[in-house]
Amino acid sequence: MVSHAIIDTDRLPLGRIGFSNIRKKGKIYVDKTALINRIAKQDAPIFLSRPRRFGKSLLINTLHSLFEKNIEDFVGLDIEKTWTDTTYTVVHFDFSRMIDNSIRDIKFTLSAKIITEFGLDNTLIDSNSPKLQYPDIILDETLKKTRDNSLVLLVDEYDTPLTHSLDNEELLQDIIVVFNKFYATIKQYTDKFRFIFITGVTRSSHVSIFSAFNNLVDISLDNEFNSILGFTKDDLVHYFDLYIENAAHILKMSKNDVYERLEQYYDGFQFSLESEQTLYNPWSILCFLNKPSNGFKNYWFKSGGTSSIIIQYLKVSDTFDFLNYNNRDIFVNEDELSSIYEINQIPRHILLYQSGYFTLRNDDGIPCLVLPNEEVEESLFRLYLTSNNLSPNNELIKKMKKLSRDIDNKNLHAIIDVFNDILNECISTSSNIFSDERSIRDIIYAALIQISSLQKIKERETAQGKSDLELITGKTCMIIEFKRTYPNRGAKSSLEKAIEQIKNNQYGLLFSQTHSLYRVGMVVSTEKKMILHDFCKEVL
Repeated sequence: MVSHAIIDTDRLPLGRIGFSNIRKKGKIYVDKTALINRIAKQDAPIFLSRPRRFGKSLLINTLHSLFEKNIEDFVGLDIEKTWTDTTYTVVHFDFSRMIDNSIRDIKFTLSAKIITEFGLDNTLIDSNSPKLQYPDIILDETLKKTRDNSLVLLVDEYDTPLTHSLDNEELLQDIIVVFNKFYATIKQYTDKFRFIFITGVTRSSHVSIFSAFNNLVDISLDNEFNSILGFTKDDLVHYFDLYIENAAHILKMSKNDVYERLEQYYDGFQFSLESEQTLYNPWSILCFLNKPSNGFKNYWFKSGGTSSIIIQYLKVSDTFDFLNYNNRDIFVNEDELSSIYEINQIPRHILLYQSGYFTLRNDDGIPCLVLPNEEVEESLFRLYLTSNNLSPNNELIKKMKKLSRDIDNKNLHAIIDVFNDILNECISTSSNIFSDERSIRDIIYAALIQISSLQKIKERETAQGKSDLELITGKTCMIIEFKRTYPNRGAKSSLEKAIEQIKNNQYGLLFSQTHSLYRVGMVVSTEKKMILHDFCKEVL
């Protein structure tokens, strides 16, 4: 066990780079123990909400080590010099695994966990024992015999049993009863605990942690702890610069270009309105550094970025409207962000924030929710497909995989066909998305996530303006400007406007020395719901 041991360098493809100067027993550390020290010195119970794959379990494990073994795993880190506490019996509940399908199984699992964590006689764990159907009684009897201030309680993903049962109302209500009794018992014996720390994705009023612990401190929006999980840009440069240099070598990119792509794809999270720091998704950064030859992939969604509550919520809610949540900021008030909701009545935009699809920004003193980065934007598109039962078919996927060749060959007809197939397969017939050319662009952009040979950049900013979409192969940079038709502006006029914008803004000059430029204006028909072949033209 090591404190915030971030990555095993022995498993990395090191290439020509030497890492001996930043290695310690095969690990690399991002030292956030000063922040951990501030948390661990608190007497009041603490709650922290973060999206999945943001390091909550790693933080819990770090606290476990600190309280159980003191500074044994923290030699050379900031906390070694300042920690003066003793050791405790650590009781660690990971509820992310407690997703049984019957209340009997849940009661048994919780009772067995109590017996194991408190070091009770394991022979008591008998599935036929009626006593194991009363975990609160087992907990009560155990805590009665425990001396004061001798325990540390760590609860990871407290809300998972609830979110996995959203589509089963009877089971949900039974689970609520079981866990309310669990937390009520802990409240009764708070003098037994030196420290209590709880993590989750949501703030649910169904489970009584927010009412049972009258003095619970919620640090989820606290500026002091904005960066407790995730990596800042300084962390990336300080701890991972040689790794990123290695990635640049493998990908045949400059190191600055790798930093730029990492920022575009994985940065942008913020959990405090006062903070000026944004955070990189730690899971995605580590996955990228572990095998950079895979490129800039969407690691978050594939590995659990879609939390169970999103999946269950979509099953029981109205159809998710992608257009409502793409390309715009959503203004909120601070009360909405910190409110405690019933688990099945969380406002959709708040749920998307808690789940990591949105992040915080401060817009001239007004809180708003925005998409943090390209990885999340692609994930939102996947969520859109999931909720509307839409997905590219195998034939379309084959066509998309040939797109790099079509771009190199400047086969405009084939490219338009692929784009129209994407729109046809991935947009429901009732959608009004064709009234927004930016959303059309984003649907195409996000659908191409499976094409590893194609680099995608949207709205690249230059001194003259922002290009709509750039698709880059090893040989060719294709720059596309989308314009849609209006009642008072036909297809010909829209195409002329697209061509004029490409020329005036000199799109593509960045690549003119390294790639063949292929600049195209494309017209989207709002009425016909397609890109018009006759009104797409290369700009010479």
